[in-house]
Amino acid sequence: MSCKWVKCVGVFVLLLSTLCISSAFGDPNNGGFEDPCDYNSTMDSNTPTSWYFENYVEVVGNFFPHPASGYYTGWKFNEATGLYPFEGESFIVLSTGDWPESSSYSKIWQTITVGEGETLTGVYFFGTCDYWDYNDFSYIKLIPLRDDLEHEEIIIAQESLKSVGGDYTSLGGWKRFAYTFDASEAGKYQLTIFVSDYRDNAWDSYLAVDAIKLCHNPPENGELNCDCTVNFEDFAIMVSDWLYDCNDPIFYNDPNTNCLLGTDLSGNGLVELNDLRIIAENWLLGIKEE
Repeated sequence: MSCKWVKCVGVFVLLLSTLCISSAFGDPNNGGFEDPCDYNSTMDSNTPTSWYFENYVEVVGNFFPHPASGYYTGWKFNEATGLYPFEGESFIVLSTGDWPESSSYSKIWQTITVGEGETLTGVYFFGTCDYWDYNDFSYIKLIPLRDDLEHEEIIIAQESLKSVGGDYTSLGGWKRFAYTFDASEAGKYQLTIFVSDYRDNAWDSYLAVDAIKLCHNPPENGELNCDCTVNFEDFAIMVSDWLYDCNDPIFYNDPNTNCLLGTDLSGNGLVELNDLRIIAENWLLGIKEE
């Protein structure tokens, strides 16, 4: 299976935003990317409702890098099945370009409002078909939209060719992010998801994202599946890594473990009784948000 992409710039972006942006404030809209906007049925592409976007983005139910994107011999997912959604039936993929055309970056964004003590959470996957001299990169960040916010933009997550291990490689699977806001950070932001080439645009890099939520009453720890509460689903994820050492790069980036989701809850490396204790201490805390 290969992914086909659409390049959307200028007036087309403005047209799409008029049709698809449902709300500009509050929680992330369509954070699970279950609702594609079929703005033109004659085009072979699905783009995400409630998000502005530029260049190559698509809502997909399964993902492989394009065969002509470059080399992906070191990608750490199952080549027979590809990447599947973390939750639901779809997720978003951004590309730096798609053969035979090219673009130096792609991004999606929307406006959200966060409160003190709330946590923004979700998962992402980064993979590159480029090599060491061209350190393609990606990030998820918040850009303040209030003049009285004293801090700079907040980097929620970031990856690059070098952070995932070098040439033609990827993360081992979905990686969880979670950021909790203090009183000084409460306010309105532009939530931006971005992937870019570095120095050239010859080979593609990809950023996939899923399950974005704003947890209004988050548990202190133990939440692994981005549903804003601690329950049997988190317990199952944690025990699946029982006695793995998530400080060991062999396990941390292994597609057969969940270390990237944070199963080493205590931070001591080994997934063991200390992590089970944290699950128990936070049991059923938080509010599950659909």
